[in-house]
Amino acid sequence: MHIYKAADFIHQEEQIALFKIANHACEPEHTHNFVELVYILHGSGIHQVNEQSYRVRRGDLLWMNVGDCHSFRAEQDMQYMNILIQADFLSGQLAAVEPDRGFFNDRLFQEFQLALQRSSHHIRFQGKSILELEELLESMYEEYRTKKNGYCAMLRGYTTLLLAMSFRRMQDSLQTQAPVDIHEIVPKLLSYIEHHYASPITLQDLAKESYYSPHYISKTFKVCCGYTFTEYLQEVRLREAKRMLLESDECVGAIGKQVGYPDKAQFYRLFKQYYGITPQQLREQAIIN
Repeated sequence: MHIYKAADFIHQEEQIALFKIANHACEPEHTHNFVELVYILHGSGIHQVNEQSYRVRRGDLLWMNVGDCHSFRAEQDMQYMNILIQADFLSGQLAAVEPDRGFFNDRLFQEFQLALQRSSHHIRFQGKSILELEELLESMYEEYRTKKNGYCAMLRGYTTLLLAMSFRRMQDSLQTQAPVDIHEIVPKLLSYIEHHYASPITLQDLAKESYYSPHYISKTFKVCCGYTFTEYLQEVRLREAKRMLLESDECVGAIGKQVGYPDKAQFYRLFKQYYGITPQQLREQAIIN
């Protein structure tokens, strides 16, 4: 069995590394001398940890401690984020190589000890918590990628927040069992919207995709995500518009059309309503900063 070494992936001064990996069909069984978190962004597959198999899809987070053996096989094109953490990254709050004490010691996460002792390596986020987690992971990845002043401190803070969110989800899953049929369709709906946001998609399109009625989709979306379908579609479009405004020189009107707003005036109005500034002001501020 192959043993991955932290020195091959993680810079010693950073003690953490983040990677986005797409279309990776499989990973043979291996182990490593660092902690690894894997979050599924797209697709599905089978992930095996210490001979226990888990069927995974978007919204699933897996964690492997030092010395754990794991592998995975993608059933659909799988995209995921890897977070590799040296055991002393959080100044001794990680459990290092003491498996009898769980993933983390009791200095910072004492209130989650029962959940940690009873949980598996597989954490399933649902509904709005998927969006909250992915926003956090994107912030972490951006800090790691751009390496602005203070990024190591930011990554420690984000990692602490990520772990607390994960352990809270563990705890909640032990206490309550939400209706499975509602939550199972949400990741598929989110992915469909994020791949077709530039088109004039409707609730009827989501209904065809999921084989549920438009009314049920509308109700489910609001209950599970805290957004209406229209609100989430708008958020995805405006988030992509912001990225394009900052990363390209295309004119504002063209960007509006590309994200699903052929009416320039409507695009300006919604953008300012959401971000508090116009698209042009966003670009001007970016130049100043």
